[in-house]
Amino acid sequence: MTAYAAGEREVALHPPLEAWLSRIDLAESLLTLEGSLEGDAEIESSGSVRLRVAVSRARADHDWHDVRGHVQLHVNGAAAPSLAGRWTRGRAVVLPAVLREPQVTRNPGSPPVDWQALVRGYDYFGTVKSAWLVSVARGAWIDEASASVRRFVRERVVRLCGHAHGSSAAVITAILIGDRAGLDQDVQRRLQAAGTYHVIAISGGNIALVTGLVLIALRPLVRSYRVPALVTIAAACAYGAVVGDAPSVRRAVTAACLYLAAECVGFVIAPGQAIALVVILVLLWAPLTVVLPAAWLSFGATFGILLMASRLLVLARGEPSAPRSVLAHVWRAAASLFCATLAAELVLLPVSAALFSRVGLAGLLLNFVAIPAMAVAQIAGAAGVLLIDWWPLAARAAGALAIGGAELLVESSKLVDVAPWLSWRVPPASILCVACYYACLATLWFGWRHRRIRVPGVILGAASLVALLYAPALEWSRPAVGVLRLTMIDVGQGDAFLLQFPTGHTLLVDAGGASSGFDIGDRVVAPALWALGVRRLDWLLVTHPDLDHIGGAASVAAAFDVREIWEGVPVPRDPKRRSLRQVATALGAGWRQQQRGDHLEVGGISVDVMGPLLPDWERQKVRNDDSVVLRLRYGDVEMLLTGDVSAEIERTLLSSSVDDHDPPLRVLKVAHHGSRTSSSARFLQRYRPVAALVSVGRGNSFGHPAPEVIAGLRQVASHVFRSDRDAAVIVETDGHVVRAQTWEGQTWQAGVWSSAPGP
Repeated sequence: MTAYAAGEREVALHPPLEAWLSRIDLAESLLTLEGSLEGDAEIESSGSVRLRVAVSRARADHDWHDVRGHVQLHVNGAAAPSLAGRWTRGRAVVLPAVLREPQVTRNPGSPPVDWQALVRGYDYFGTVKSAWLVSVARGAWIDEASASVRRFVRERVVRLCGHAHGSSAAVITAILIGDRAGLDQDVQRRLQAAGTYHVIAISGGNIALVTGLVLIALRPLVRSYRVPALVTIAAACAYGAVVGDAPSVRRAVTAACLYLAAECVGFVIAPGQAIALVVILVLLWAPLTVVLPAAWLSFGATFGILLMASRLLVLARGEPSAPRSVLAHVWRAAASLFCATLAAELVLLPVSAALFSRVGLAGLLLNFVAIPAMAVAQIAGAAGVLLIDWWPLAARAAGALAIGGAELLVESSKLVDVAPWLSWRVPPASILCVACYYACLATLWFGWRHRRIRVPGVILGAASLVALLYAPALEWSRPAVGVLRLTMIDVGQGDAFLLQFPTGHTLLVDAGGASSGFDIGDRVVAPALWALGVRRLDWLLVTHPDLDHIGGAASVAAAFDVREIWEGVPVPRDPKRRSLRQVATALGAGWRQQQRGDHLEVGGISVDVMGPLLPDWERQKVRNDDSVVLRLRYGDVEMLLTGDVSAEIERTLLSSSVDDHDPPLRVLKVAHHGSRTSSSARFLQRYRPVAALVSVGRGNSFGHPAPEVIAGLRQVASHVFRSDRDAAVIVETDGHVVRAQTWEGQTWQAGVWSSAPGP
């Protein structure tokens, strides 16, 4: 088993497609790929269509090569959304594409690179110029039948809900067939914060409803138990084929089939034995399931409920007795649901803290609403879908119930807005804290009846819980006394720079970057800040509201309770800026416009705003030359952060930022990711930085950094750090010496004794 899993891991990390592409210049090659679709096409908000393709053959010239790998492609062009219905899971495709290596973030606090590759699900990503270039052929009958069912459900749900309830239609579709492509990202984040996102992911509850309804419908018709059980097994497998191959689906369908098959042959399997056998079967089928966070959540919650829910119920109510009234039945059901939710939360708390940096109590309360609302939406939605063509009146009634259930599910998550203390962000938990927590939980579980074990177990468990939530080790990651630290965070094609002052104050300059459907601030910037010892941000500066600079600012501001947000030239109509302004209002954070001439002193460090000048007219669009430019001076060291300004703006900096009395050691954040429109030879020759930082995405489509910019930097004896090659870079200075260290451990320094890099 171990050798089999290791082999699968090696193939996933180094697929044959990678070996073949290593001999090709990806930036210049148009490849033809042949393979099958791994999922239905997803229409994105930008209008492009996302495809996931399992590649079997490829060619760069006239010869086909048998390769294997997984790619994620974005199909562009106006026709893509209208043709997306043809691209369904299992169909064969042949298409021309330009491929690029996927972005891998390498920062303090980032997951291991291999783990990122394994959970990403694809080896390369790329683009297809036009939808008309995609050739598609029908797949196997089971795939075509499953796609027909999904298409049928999507179309009927839209008819059932109408245009006035588009958000509810997306929720109902997700609950019925697991298709979450139409869900608004704000709805997803809200449900995740509330702890009820699990109800819209196909899992045990959905499979249980399907199997239960099939059994209830067949029992009165067939006397034998085996026939309904076998039909139910077939129904569960068919439902699993329709909704997809997620870990929660595998677990639930396997468990249902195992239980029903055992009943058919007269075996009685204990719940614990059943789930253990399910784990073995799932891992035999897909060994890499073990690294997927969704699998940890699915199996962890199940184990917690099976092992702890009944014990918690006994501790809360004493030995259970048979309920004698309807009210007693309701009370016992509510108590059982609460104990099941509490058991799952206790087991998954370290997982949530480690993976999502979020824990809370909201789910304990909201599950009383969310689970019944999900059941209503699923049952009524399925009834409406089946009845809409031949009994419209009944379908409309069922649709109204389904919409009510979906809206109740979403609206209930707003409890977190009213009581934000029910869900809070925490630093990622360390392995030691997680191990101590689970050890204490196991000790309490097996030794609860022994006082000598119970008392110290409770004390140690409480201590490990506090450590999980507070993460005291963060204090050790801060800069040493008297040191100014500048960290270039690896966010792909974007900017995020953290300044940590000797006084303990923190300033984050931008929080954007390249992302594929996830929040860069939540997934990349926030873990890096925690790993660097940040608990709260004093200031957040958005140099200008381009997506690669402001994309993750809202989530970072909320997670770190930012005290004040700075901007330069406002662009009131920009949606990202408007969203950030709303977050600032909700947090009670200050909002300040920065312009040339503004000044701040922080513990002996001068912070000057070198630009922009505020314009006389309101900006309708974002302009790179409106970027805020910051200059920091600390003893013999100066740092210049230039945003995305062009060479024209850089010329205005020469007269105001460079003179004979300037500090001899200068660190430059290279403007606009190293674009040829910035960093002119005149500016570099005059400024002569000892170190230059280029924040740029690996294999980006813009050609950044430009070769002439890199050549110009090297001519002035700069040491050039690039996030696409060096990943995150930490620059520290005590005002006399500048030291830098890359994510991979390479070091560099320069001192006042020389303006050239030291050894």
